Amino acid sequence: MNSKTIFYSICKYVPDIIRGEFINVGVLTYIPEMGMSKFQKTKNLARVTAFDDELELDVLKALLESLEIQFNNPSLPKKIADPSPEYLQSELVYFVNQLQFSEIKALNSTSVEEDTRDLYDMYLYYDQKKSNRISAERVKRLVSKLFTANEFKNVNRHPNEQNIFRQRPFDFSVNLNGSNELIKALTFDYKNYNKLYNEIKSFLFDLNYFKDLGIDNVKVVINNTDINNEFEKLAFNLLSKEVEVLTVQQFADYLNKSEKLKKRETNEQLSFYQ
Repeated sequence: MNSKTIFYSICKYVPDIIRGEFINVGVLTYIPEMGMSKFQKTKNLARVTAFDDELELDVLKALLESLEIQFNNPSLPKKIADPSPEYLQSELVYFVNQLQFSEIKALNSTSVEEDTRDLYDMYLYYDQKKSNRISAERVKRLVSKLFTANEFKNVNRHPNEQNIFRQRPFDFSVNLNGSNELIKALTFDYKNYNKLYNEIKSFLFDLNYFKDLGIDNVKVVINNTDINNEFEKLAFNLLSKEVEVLTVQQFADYLNKSEKLKKRETNEQLSFYQ
């Protein structure tokens, strides 16, 4: 199956440029081989108003609608031979105030519809209906695509570390910031919270076993959630005492920072030898 390149950028609402705090309000995708771009705006404006109680909602709605008009274009010139993000780069350079776009990233896709849906789930998770629950396997798939999008080459998707029962509880191992880290994908999105408690109890047992072996470089990645429910708070607090817990969005930010740090160190090394 022929693959296509999805270039994408995350639209962020930044109420105070000095503080730099932001909330995702859209995902912009561009597929040169198909001559198509699309801006998917957030449907959850209530969450944005809760983030900034001084927000002029009508102004934000108008801005997001203008982005739809600007970018929802199915008839751009097709660039099959040499796909590049040049179109997005030329358009996004002007967004430097309260609406800003993240660095453009590329995702090699053999299923454009599925992969764009994953991008929306990753960065606009709170738009989903509560009935559309996200499984641990889904979190794992999103994390895998984050590694691919950030072009991490040293990712092991089948780590060899075994627990006391000779099972392999981790989903990834990857070298980040000079150290090898083990990643476990979990979900807090359970209707029956006792199933979540049982899963966490089992994983905490594994963690203690690995710590006795001197292995403690572990991160847990969970579905994007505000952790408002009491059972989520309990699960998060228990896990956080033993291991760092990040949502998919937080892990995406962590990978982005790691990538930038690596690039800076590489540039410093090159300049040293020049």
